[in-house]
Amino acid sequence: MLSRNLPMTAANAIRYLSVRPKSTGIRIENPSAEMLPMKGVDITKKPIKIRLEAGKRYSWCSCGHSVNQPWCDGTHRRDGITMLRPVIFEVEKTDDYVLCQCKHTNSRPLCDGTHRKISQRPRSASASRMVMFNDSPAYEGVAYKLGYKPKAGGFQ
Repeated sequence: MLSRNLPMTAANAIRYLSVRPKSTGIRIENPSAEMLPMKGVDITKKPIKIRLEAGKRYSWCSCGHSVNQPWCDGTHRRDGITMLRPVIFEVEKTDDYVLCQCKHTNSRPLCDGTHRKISQRPRSASASRMVMFNDSPAYEGVAYKLGYKPKAGGFQ
């Protein structure tokens, strides 16, 4: 039993999971998206303060690929982009809320200060500008099927 009055059903279990003490005043409508362990691409290391209206549904982008941050624009649906889904929620009262923009919060969609603990160095700073390929029959087979032509002893 979830409480004295509610029997254990799937609908009541979802309602129970969506109530989080860290996010008082917010009701998550899709708790499975909110509880995913993966984190999205950080937009900025600073949170954003936004006035949210009671009773209105919001769709917070958890993947970081949306052009309309902090809201989801459906970019996550494109093939190969991400497994993350937006967190759909409602607030109980109209007020100013601080929403996470670094996408590393553990109380999605609210900021919990995690941005202070993650590295300020961009992820791309340590990326290599050059990529080297060893001899690989699988790579050469795929390159051949895609129509790439050998140049200087290898596919370019």
